[in-house]
Amino acid sequence: MAKKKVAYIKQNTCDRSPFCPVKRICPQKALKRKGFFGPLEIDEEKCTGCGTCIQYCPHGAVKMKKAKAS
Repeated sequence: MAKKKVAYIKQNTCDRSPFCPVKRICPQKALKRKGFFGPLEIDEEKCTGCGTCIQYCPHGAVKMKKAKAS
């Protein structure tokens, strides 16, 4: 059964903090950063759509979207 939803980051809302709680809380370690203050990206292959990241983002930058068809 295919995943229905995955998380994504609204880059214009994210503050790109190096101490981002979302990156630390992800149980699948699906977030990666390009550089120290670079943008966060979510690896859709690792993301299970659990929604934990949405609860921990202090800026509301994490949302859910339909997963890409494999």
